[in-house]
Amino acid sequence: KQWYQRRVRGSQFVSNPVICPEQFVDPEIVAKYHEEFMFLECIKFICEVKTGPFAEHSNQLWGISGVKTWTKVNGGLIKMYKAEVLAKFPVIQHFVFGSLLSFDAT
Repeated sequence: KQWYQRRVRGSQFVSNPVICPEQFVDPEIVAKYHEEFMFLECIKFICEVKTGPFAEHSNQLWGISGVKTWTKVNGGLIKMYKAEVLAKFPVIQHFVFGSLLSFDAT
């Protein structure tokens, strides 16, 4: 679930680059824009439930903040989602396919 949320919500910035990738770890930016961008709402939640420096408790997200463009961030999140969720049979066997996520068994 978390992978999907980050992937979808991270794509918000591709067409609306108000914030650079390096800024989403800034607490002031998160506080200012979390109601406007779902991705930042996820970051806010992570910061509320975890303690310590962001780079330590959310190392993968911290690494993403070093990417230059949101297009590359989004592409990377899609690749990670495919590898870590969709490619894992024990996970995907429980997926419910429908009109939003279709499956063509050809």
